[in-house]
Amino acid sequence: CATRQAGPEEEVFVELPMGRRFLIRRASGSACFLDFDELCGGDRGEADFMALAQRFQSIFLRGVPRFTSLEDTDVVRRFVKFLDLLYDRRRQLQISCAASLEELFEEIRQEVKGDMGELAWRTAMYSADGKAGLSPQAVGTLCEAVRASERAESRLREMRTRRYSESCCP
Repeated sequence: CATRQAGPEEEVFVELPMGRRFLIRRASGSACFLDFDELCGGDRGEADFMALAQRFQSIFLRGVPRFTSLEDTDVVRRFVKFLDLLYDRRRQLQISCAASLEELFEEIRQEVKGDMGELAWRTAMYSADGKAGLSPQAVGTLCEAVRASERAESRLREMRTRRYSESCCP
């Protein structure tokens, strides 16, 4: 691969739209090391992920949790968007996860399986009892998030292959 020569580890600022900056605490050449919570746990979006993909060829991501609840939907969406951008731009990704790839999204998929009426009732219950919950209208959004998690699992599986890795280095 024709990537930037690795050098000593350093802090790097990645310029983001609207004058914002993303502090990367550990970077070396065209590689960076990120924590999942820092990347997907806050107000990050497609433009931020695009800037990372433009700046770095290889990304090491640690602390990817097992997604266990419907309340994880926003974090799952951010993670899937990040994966989509890296995949489309043929960037290398190494991750450390709290679960195997097969188990990473399994619990949220189980929550959405079954009767849509029951799911709508359940999300209304969350809202009614004061928990951070979802309205019945959000059920379709949840199903979309589950489909996105299936795509993410497929992409993560492919990103582990030699064929994908070789395609990252034209």
